[in-house]
Amino acid sequence: MKLILAEKPSVAKTIASFLGAKTRHNGYFEGNGYIITYAVGHLVSLYDMKDYDKDKYSGSWKMDNFPFIPQDKFKFKVESSKKDQFNIVKTLIHRDDIEYIINATDNDREGELIAFLIFLMAKNKKPVKRILVNEWTPQDITKGLQNLKDDEEMRNLQAAGYTRLITDWLIGINFTSIATLKYGNGKLLNIGRVILPTVKLIYDRDMEIKNFVPKTYFEIEGNFRCKNGEYKGKLIKNKNSKFDTPEEAKAIIGSITSKEATIIDKKVTTSKEYAPKLFSLTSLQGYITSKYSHFTSDKVLSVCQSLYEGKGKGGYITYPRTDSVYLEESLVGKTADTLNKLKKGLPYEDKIQFTKTKRVFDSSKVDSHSAITPTYIVPTNLTPDESIVYNAIKDRFIANFMPPAEYENTEIKTDVDENTFVTKGKVLKVKGYLEVYNKEEKNDLLPMVSKNEIVDVIEIKPLSKQTTPPKSYTEDTLLKAMKNCGKNVPEDDTAVLSGYSIGTSATRAEVLKKISQVGYVTKKGKSYFITELGKNLVEIFPVKELFDVDYTVLLDTNVQIFV
Repeated sequence: MKLILAEKPSVAKTIASFLGAKTRHNGYFEGNGYIITYAVGHLVSLYDMKDYDKDKYSGSWKMDNFPFIPQDKFKFKVESSKKDQFNIVKTLIHRDDIEYIINATDNDREGELIAFLIFLMAKNKKPVKRILVNEWTPQDITKGLQNLKDDEEMRNLQAAGYTRLITDWLIGINFTSIATLKYGNGKLLNIGRVILPTVKLIYDRDMEIKNFVPKTYFEIEGNFRCKNGEYKGKLIKNKNSKFDTPEEAKAIIGSITSKEATIIDKKVTTSKEYAPKLFSLTSLQGYITSKYSHFTSDKVLSVCQSLYEGKGKGGYITYPRTDSVYLEESLVGKTADTLNKLKKGLPYEDKIQFTKTKRVFDSSKVDSHSAITPTYIVPTNLTPDESIVYNAIKDRFIANFMPPAEYENTEIKTDVDENTFVTKGKVLKVKGYLEVYNKEEKNDLLPMVSKNEIVDVIEIKPLSKQTTPPKSYTEDTLLKAMKNCGKNVPEDDTAVLSGYSIGTSATRAEVLKKISQVGYVTKKGKSYFITELGKNLVEIFPVKELFDVDYTVLLDTNVQIFV
C-alpha cells in the first residue's frame, strides 16, 4: 500500500476519487492500493513559552524572563483539537503494509513544512516521495504520480520553512512581550517581522497626507470653433503646461489678441491595448477588493483555496498562492486544451485564438508557481462569491488570447499669436479583448479638422488648479506596496524585486487582517488609516530596524540563502 498525505480533506477526496480509493474511514480513504489521508492544515505547532515551564511562564509576563530562547531545542506539539486526526495519520504511517509515503501537501514552502513536522512528530521511518502538481485534476494527478520526487530533493524548501518559523517565533514572542510590558500601558502590542513594516507603510502614507501642503498652479485653456464644431486645447510653452503664478498666466493671455487661429498640425495614429497580465494572487486580490466591497484580500484567498481544492471533484483553478503573472513555457499544450474547452459557446468564440506569446509564456519570469488560471474542469454549483472569483480568473485568462483593443488617437496643434494649444482625442475602433468585459469605452471625440484650417478663437482663459496629496492605501494598493516593498514598479517587472517583498502571497492577507484586529490600523470604506495605537507604536518602539522594509526583507532573504 502507498500512503498519500494531502493538506486538506477536499484534496484528499479528489485524489481518492480519481485513484479509486472508494472505502471511506474516519480520517482517510482506502482502496486500489492506496490510502489517502490529510493534515487539516497545520497539525503540528511550536511550543508556547509556557509549555517549556508552566510555573515560570504562565500568568503575567515579567521582564526578567526575556529574552526567551529555549535552552535545549525547539519543541513541537499537537493541539488538543487536532490530536484525533494526527493520531490517525500517525497510525497509518506506521502500518506494516505501507511501502512508502507520498507527500501531497501544497506545493510550496508552507506545504513542505506541514508535512515535515508531521513526519517528525510521528517518528516516521518510511521512505517519503513528493508529488508536485499545480492543479488537482486527474490529468495532473496522473502525471505527478508518474514523476515523483525523492524527499531529499525538497530539503532546502523544508529547511527554509522551518528556519522562517523559528525566526518569526523568536521575534514575535520576545518583542511582543517586552514591547507590551514597556510601552503597552495595559494594551497588548503585537510585534511581528511582517506586521511592523506594513504598519509603517500606512503610517508614512498618513503622515504624507497630513503634512501635505497643496500648491496652486495655473493652466491656460483655449476654446476654438471650426466649421464642424468646437474643441478645447491646452497651452504648451517650452514643453510645459503649468504656470506658477496668476500674473504669468494673465500676461500670456493678455498678449493674445487675435480672433482667429490656425491649425498648424494634425496627427492621427493608432494604438493597441492588450489585455492585462494573468493574475497573481496579489493582483487578483487587488482586482476583486477594488470592485466588490464585501471582499477582503483574506476572503479572496479563502475562496481561491476552495476553487483550487475543487470540492472533491478536481480543482477548478491552478495553485493560487503565486506571485507570478506569467506561465511556464512547459504549460503551452495544457493551456491550449483548457482554452479550447472554456471558449465553447461564448458569443466571441471565433475571436479567441491560442497563440504562444512572451506576454503569457515566459519561464524566466516564473519563480516557483505560474500565474493563476482556470483548469479544464468546468465548475458547477458555485456559490455567488466563488462565481465572482472564478469568472474574474476565467475572463482574464480568455482575454489574453483575444486581439488587442485598437484606438485611433488624434492630436491637434492650434496656433494663435505664436502660442500653441494642444488638443488630444481618443476613439475606440476595435473592441478586441474588451468584448470579454462587455465594457463600453468612453470615446473622446473631436470635430473633423484639417491642417492649415482657420478657426475662430472663442475664449482664452486661465484655469486655477492645485496639487493633490497621495491617496490613502486601499487593499489593492497596500498589497502591491507590500509585494514591492513600497517601490513603484510595474506588476510584470519580476527582475528588480524577485524574492524581495514584505511577506508572501500566502501571508499578506493574514497580515492585513491581523493589523486591523489588534487595532494598529482602521479601515474606512476601502481605505486604511493609522490609529492612535499604531501611531504610538511606530513613534515609540525603539527597535527601528524592524519597521524597515529593507531590513525585514534582507532578514527573510538571508534565511533562505542560509538554508
